[in-house]
Amino acid sequence: MPLLLDCMRHYGLPQNETSPPQYEDALPLQGGMAPFCLNRHNGHVNCLFLDWSVRKVGLKELWTLKWNQDFNTAGPWTKRGGVKPEDWPHWMRKFKDY
Repeated sequence: MPLLLDCMRHYGLPQNETSPPQYEDALPLQGGMAPFCLNRHNGHVNCLFLDWSVRKVGLKELWTLKWNQDFNTAGPWTKRGGVKPEDWPHWMRKFKDY
């Protein structure tokens, strides 16, 4: 479970059905996944997990993490949920799919 990530704001509210930001570096007006979906490290952000492990997380991988016990890790923005590479905003299409 993610505990702390690179973020554009002091909060976020990850939801599996939340769409990714349409533009790179777009400042999100509210929570959702957008505050965490920023290209800080070549398509990745740094993440500290609840077990104190740390690793890079792919931007598209954000939708596959178990953010809470009710989070659907096979939601609409995952390969298992049916997202296609062309469904992602143009700026994200070059990043690895999850």
